[in-house]
Amino acid sequence: MYAIVKVLKMMLLFIFVGFLLPSFGLSVENNLTIDEDLEIERQLKLLNKPAIKTIVLRPNSYPDGLFDDDILSSTNVTSIEIGLKDGNTCPSGTVPIRRVSKDDLIRMRTSFKNMKMNPPVKNDETHVQPQWAVHIGRSEELGGLYGVSAFINLYGLPQVMQTQFSTSAAWLVNNLKEDQINIISVGWTVSPVTYGDNKTRLTAGWTIDNFQKTGCQDTSCPGFVQVSKKLPLGIAVTPLSTYGGKQYGLNILVFKDPYSKNWWFRLGKDGELIGYWPNELFTALPFNQIHFGGVVGYSENSKKPPMGSGHFPIEGTNKSCFISTMRYVNVENNFQELELGVLSPHSSLQKCYYVGPYFHQGDEFGNMFFFGGPENCP
Repeated sequence: MYAIVKVLKMMLLFIFVGFLLPSFGLSVENNLTIDEDLEIERQLKLLNKPAIKTIVLRPNSYPDGLFDDDILSSTNVTSIEIGLKDGNTCPSGTVPIRRVSKDDLIRMRTSFKNMKMNPPVKNDETHVQPQWAVHIGRSEELGGLYGVSAFINLYGLPQVMQTQFSTSAAWLVNNLKEDQINIISVGWTVSPVTYGDNKTRLTAGWTIDNFQKTGCQDTSCPGFVQVSKKLPLGIAVTPLSTYGGKQYGLNILVFKDPYSKNWWFRLGKDGELIGYWPNELFTALPFNQIHFGGVVGYSENSKKPPMGSGHFPIEGTNKSCFISTMRYVNVENNFQELELGVLSPHSSLQKCYYVGPYFHQGDEFGNMFFFGGPENCP
């Protein structure tokens, strides 16, 4: 599944993904025109070609305050450590990259625009219903936004069907005009239409126009530069939380290196550097919003998928999905806690999916909130 390749520089940072354009929907029917099929073949050769050369392997600087304390010392919640099977890592000078097939690109073609951030309503072009339940913080309350971190509770959602997806994540957003919305997202997803199965997977994405023509998930197109030798984007994650039982999650951090200007993704309490998005990739910075929570998508007139744990926030600890210890990096490169009162809840279909209040849960969890909803909501 994973091909070992040399660490490479993504030479073509602004390849606009033409095969994603005309017809979208949550299905995998191969209704491609000749031109679309040729474009997918061209993109496949580009993504799976031999590596070029080794480039930046570590950031020059970390946010001040990042290492001041241990996040989530609770014995009831565990930050999982994931990687290649049996603890394997790639040889020196190489990294794991998920091999991209033609079927993968066709699935991505059908799912790409369903990741839109704004507005969270019916997409008339694709007949896809995206629904959101998030807390949002804005730069006018926080100042500059140069990074984000959080602990994101992990769940398995085996009931997610081919016509659905469910994601829990954190987003850095520059919410300008529709064709100028820059986004970085990190978290976990269950997306059969993207990956061909309903496993819970580590995921990250980017766009510079609200997923209209640019960007992608993971390393499915040039943009994100993988540096970790053991953790490829798109990898299935285990163990997973159980309803009423042991809880697991991901410690995620995205931050801007003030020297190289690159945007780094760091995972886990041990601080594994997964890779980075080159600053030149983006067109409208700095980011002016941070979002935390969940998004789901489903075909028009089909059943609705679960979000989070598949249970409403009111069920609380060990039953509802949560995000905690949310922080941000300010313009002075200082790591700051998101205090109570600076996040506001937004739900697009509150009877089915919503976020609970942002509150303090003591030293074990810090500030947190629950979110989500069940499948098949009427």
